Amino acid sequence: MPSMLLEDQIARNKRQTVYVVVLMFLIMTAMVYAIAVIARFFWFGGSLPLGFAAVIAVFAAALYILVTYNMSVAEVIRATEARPVNMKVREEKLLAYKVEELSIAAGLSKPPKVYVQESKDINAFAAGKKVEEAIICVSTGAMAQLNGEEMEGVLAHELSHILNRDVLLATVTVGVVGAIALMAEILVRMAFYGSLTGRGGRGGKGGAGQIVIVLVAIFFAILAPLFARMTYLAMSRKREYLADSSGAYLTRNPGGLASALRKIQGDLPDDPKGSKTAASLYIANPWKRALKDNLWSTHPPLEERIRRLERR
Repeated sequence: MPSMLLEDQIARNKRQTVYVVVLMFLIMTAMVYAIAVIARFFWFGGSLPLGFAAVIAVFAAALYILVTYNMSVAEVIRATEARPVNMKVREEKLLAYKVEELSIAAGLSKPPKVYVQESKDINAFAAGKKVEEAIICVSTGAMAQLNGEEMEGVLAHELSHILNRDVLLATVTVGVVGAIALMAEILVRMAFYGSLTGRGGRGGKGGAGQIVIVLVAIFFAILAPLFARMTYLAMSRKREYLADSSGAYLTRNPGGLASALRKIQGDLPDDPKGSKTAASLYIANPWKRALKDNLWSTHPPLEERIRRLERR
């Protein structure tokens, strides 16, 4: 991929990050507002001002996204049970040197910190919203089973995620999508509970309005989290392809990463180590069921990623 084309793609990625975060913010705001409307109808007898509810909805959504944005790298490290690289161990020292070498080639003033995950599985991930606080973590299984070119390809892929600001999007959207799903459940429960207790409208007379409110709540509660998750997953798959391409450009050796992905494809674990919340961060999702080529995958099919790399 030519340098200018790659830079254009990275710039487009940054714009898409803003679009996705804004979209998630709007969906969250709508969910909070819908909960406020349900509460107004069933619990406040129509006395809760909708203007006030709208302000609360915007504030709550913005606050949650801000908290999610500030989720620290330490939480990812804790969830994946990673540890800092041990410079007294030869293989780990060579790993740290290779990350530093690739960082210099990529033009970084400071290389990411290197971590190791004690796992026989072949995998790696990057974390950190900003380049200055980023880390790259590699499993002991990857260090044991990948050769030099394959490891270089994997590290370049993860470094590309950092350079492309992919981790920022993953950090924010994973938390927000989870919150939207939770609010959808709250919305449905509130609507059903309110209708069963006979509350609604002024003087407790809901009538046909109760049925309409409940149906709208159910419809919205199904569509909102579905749309939010599909948007995030589609973006996640697209960014995996970009990281593959960017990493291959950095090493000038797409075959190294393709070979590593083939080994990963044949080594997917039955009992993955770590937390599913970090699944989207890995170079390949370690949970086999997520590898199907459908709308619910965090990663594109490994076979298709390999095919694209070998075609370069």
